[in-house]
Amino acid sequence: MMISHKLWSISLTVIVLPVVLLSCNSAPLPAPVTIPAPGQVTLIEDMFGAVYVYVPTTAPPEPDILVLVHGTPAHDESAEATAHYYVTNWLDLAEEHGYMLIAPAFNQADFSSRRGDYALGGYRGLFGREIGADEWVLRLVTAYQQAYGSPDKPFYLYGHSAGGQFVGRFLVTHPARIKRAVISSAATYPQPNPDVTWPFGLGELHTDIEWDAATTNHVDIVPDQQTWLAATQLPLTVIVGLNDTSELPLYPGQQGRNRFTIGRNWVNDMAALAADNGLESQFRLEMIPGKGHSMSGLIPYVAQALTAETAS
Repeated sequence: MMISHKLWSISLTVIVLPVVLLSCNSAPLPAPVTIPAPGQVTLIEDMFGAVYVYVPTTAPPEPDILVLVHGTPAHDESAEATAHYYVTNWLDLAEEHGYMLIAPAFNQADFSSRRGDYALGGYRGLFGREIGADEWVLRLVTAYQQAYGSPDKPFYLYGHSAGGQFVGRFLVTHPARIKRAVISSAATYPQPNPDVTWPFGLGELHTDIEWDAATTNHVDIVPDQQTWLAATQLPLTVIVGLNDTSELPLYPGQQGRNRFTIGRNWVNDMAALAADNGLESQFRLEMIPGKGHSMSGLIPYVAQALTAETAS
């Protein structure tokens, strides 16, 4: 089966049948969409996984959506528990600004982030066993936007750690869908370098992804520099705690060995890409003294960045 997308083409081959593989164009939307009662965190079982949804009591008729992308679950914790933790930490902001929260649970079987290159980073690289991690997010957002009468409305996007890696790659593949985004404590970013293969750079990727002994997907990915340029025009804030100093492996294309050095260099390199093409990057970097690798510890800074246009 050949799956085509305006940014790249992906050819998927499955060894064990039956497995249905769907693209964003062919994947059916949840029908009927479950609209949770306002003020209640609700677990919804979509055909591709579990997702937590929260509609604030302050939601307007067509609420803005904030997608929360969790980091790698602890080894003794499920993706569902991690996604639930994220939602419960963002209820106050949702109520204050009327944001609807969507927090997909990227489980290890279908969106692994623990296998390293075994599944090319799983959802961090936008990959998934049956649907791309980015296409699943778009499926969920589109379904709720249609339910509220605001299809294709740009939405807010936030991710921490592995979730931040997802956000960086989502931005350079779907810039038109994003209103404002924040990345916190990511270890890798999509470098604007054609000599570095996706998901770490602009280079083409042609390989097999083995999810397990029974399922192998072949991918052919050809990134488009124009979407990298379009991404530089989005209001993105990269936030890293200055105490987040653990030494990282030498990931492909990344310039640095800790999160704040890698993040700073990526923001600078994206600014250089924009400048080389007559544009000014809208990316910002915030290094937070006294903070480490903690999603909850960075919430006040992330919230301020997400709501900057509201406060101005």
